[in-house]
Amino acid sequence: MHLIAHTHDDVGWLKTVDQYYSGSDEADQVAEVNLVLSTVVEELIKHPQRKFTYVEMKFFTMWYFEQEQEVKDQVKMLIKEGRFEFVNGGWSMHDEACPHFEDMINNMMLGH
Repeated sequence: MHLIAHTHDDVGWLKTVDQYYSGSDEADQVAEVNLVLSTVVEELIKHPQRKFTYVEMKFFTMWYFEQEQEVKDQVKMLIKEGRFEFVNGGWSMHDEACPHFEDMINNMMLGH
């Protein structure tokens, strides 16, 4: 078995972007994306054999700009070591939210 730890955090599916990020409005869905990112970085620092793949640049951007310089430096180190990586690179995971190729391209451009 080969497990790949990665995300698919919806950017505005059942809740708003801010509700997903902060964890508010749990009646619709329990999700607190900011804790996912904080926990991932903490665990990667503690366990050098682990890797993590992140997808949604919208949430990463929100989280990253809230962090102290020490955490930003840790993230940069993890990226350089290949232990924290990004795939897709779009603002969101372009699945059913981007049904047309132009939507997919715009999503990718915004994320990059």
